[in-house]
Amino acid sequence: MRRFLDIILLHLLIHHCSLAQQTLEQEGNTTSKQDGRVWDVVIATCDEPGAGTDASVYLKIYYESAHEYETFNLDNPGRDDFERGAKDHFKLFFKQGDIINMGLFWWPGFTFSQSWCAKWVLLLNSDTETCFEGIFNKWILHYKDPPTYATRFHKLRFADCVAPGDAKAPRRSYMRYEDRVGAY
Repeated sequence: MRRFLDIILLHLLIHHCSLAQQTLEQEGNTTSKQDGRVWDVVIATCDEPGAGTDASVYLKIYYESAHEYETFNLDNPGRDDFERGAKDHFKLFFKQGDIINMGLFWWPGFTFSQSWCAKWVLLLNSDTETCFEGIFNKWILHYKDPPTYATRFHKLRFADCVAPGDAKAPRRSYMRYEDRVGAY
């Protein structure tokens, strides 16, 4: 009986894989909800006087495929985000994984504390063990498009993403596959 169940399961798996392949061929290069993943986004606010903000903060993610981008409003309801020296965590659904850059901007609210200084941003995906680090260490310009870009943008080993190293720590440069010598 167990052998019979194993054979049935194998046939179902083969059928599912062939349907998935047909779907991919029909969709071509279009991005669907299934292509995306949930990412952890951690943002550190500078530890200087006046660095925190009450304004609405936005993260803009740029993708290599089709030169697309997504913009996310970062807000944890019920929490006071982006306080001086704080690290804030968000879970966001990115429609692609081929991230090539990131930017930050903020939109004024109805409070006095609206200027904002970002130290760094981490983008982590535990499914693919992928991590990107954007070093800002600067004041973010408000309601600008294009946004304020990271001073340095790197892809890190996933294990190194848990606690980013010092600003002078050695890092790998982010390079597209096509930029590598002898890629084709």
